[in-house]
Amino acid sequence: MSGYLALIIGIAVLFYAGLPAIGAFLVRAQWRTFRRIVTDASRYPTATATAIGRERAASVGLFRFFGTLEAIQGDDRIWITNGKFSVAADLRGVRVYLIPESEEDGREPSEDTGETTVSPGREPAGKRGESGGEIRSVPWSRIFSLPEGTPLFVGGALFAEEGRGVFRDDGRTPLLVVIHDCPRESIVRRAIGSGRQRNEYMNAFTLPSVAIGALSLILLAFTILSAPALRIVALIALTAGLAPISPFLPPGFPLYFAYRSSWKKARLLRAQRDIVRLPLRYFPPDSPGAPARLATLLPDMEPYVMVRGVVVTTGSGHLLSEGIPVRLPADITRLEVDLPGVAEGARPGKSGECVAFAAYREGGEQGIRLQKPEDPMAEQVLVPGDPETISRLSERRASRYTIISGMFISLNLLVNVPLLFLALSLLIR
Repeated sequence: MSGYLALIIGIAVLFYAGLPAIGAFLVRAQWRTFRRIVTDASRYPTATATAIGRERAASVGLFRFFGTLEAIQGDDRIWITNGKFSVAADLRGVRVYLIPESEEDGREPSEDTGETTVSPGREPAGKRGESGGEIRSVPWSRIFSLPEGTPLFVGGALFAEEGRGVFRDDGRTPLLVVIHDCPRESIVRRAIGSGRQRNEYMNAFTLPSVAIGALSLILLAFTILSAPALRIVALIALTAGLAPISPFLPPGFPLYFAYRSSWKKARLLRAQRDIVRLPLRYFPPDSPGAPARLATLLPDMEPYVMVRGVVVTTGSGHLLSEGIPVRLPADITRLEVDLPGVAEGARPGKSGECVAFAAYREGGEQGIRLQKPEDPMAEQVLVPGDPETISRLSERRASRYTIISGMFISLNLLVNVPLLFLALSLLIR
């Protein structure tokens, strides 16, 4: 009997937990790599005809390029144009990422204030009610056609071939290719916010693994059911075989929906954790203290600044930084931070402290004038509090909701699996 019990436990652990867990780690690593590559690519300079030069076969460096599909050459090369000049991209063995449009991308500024608000801690919705947060990853070999004019973003190693630029994977830096329906300004935020698995347990390994495990346990149960001495073992095997459907059965099924809700909150808080820190990627990580103003240069040498202060007026208003009012651009995007469970007095930005990120130019009574960056991947955003503090709080809340979700699904199984065993024992005599 002990041998059968060990076999049942081994099959359940391997096919219900082990193989899906491997898939979960793989898919999480894949999306983490995607987010890192997008963040890195946003800091590459934009490819220009001058940068490419006229070398016949030389590595130019790491660059990015916005454009639309001009032509497909052969099986693995595409040509992209920005209206001024064209570059090619070799896509053999490359995965292409598809970012759809969402309601947030097309949101109009408020008629009263001119502001646009973005809530990284909430799920974006699609244009026609479908999920707008779903970013897909497809091997280029599985894309059979693309219409001319498809918007594309490419980032990675650029090579010069007879005076023409060619992007390709150089073995050190993966080539990033993004087909996007969203505005260029939304690519980084959408990639960082939505470029993650909705539930890592549900991956390509899970369904076949669980199906094989369940079928194996059910077959084992019916094999030994004919032996009266092994009836309990057979019932345990049959219960384990049907365990994957137990979360959806009464009385524990409300706990399954509570698990899903908590897991979703954890995922959105992790997205918020990463999004609020995005503008900081342009600044050195070892900046001393929290300076009121810190300036840097964007990849294309455009001045960019971080200004800390207190919002002193409603609407687009001003930011009071070291006693000097700095006018905020009318079209600045304002982040709405969601930190459930954090005490009202402990919330960042409670007393009006904000951090603005924008391009700027010198001059005027305020010393600088904030303006929208020409770089579409650089944020013009007002964060309600210190980004690092918000990020840390979001990480803590995400960890808490992850633990809570695990408790809900565990309680669900503890309630339903014994009842399933009891029901089977009454039905099978």
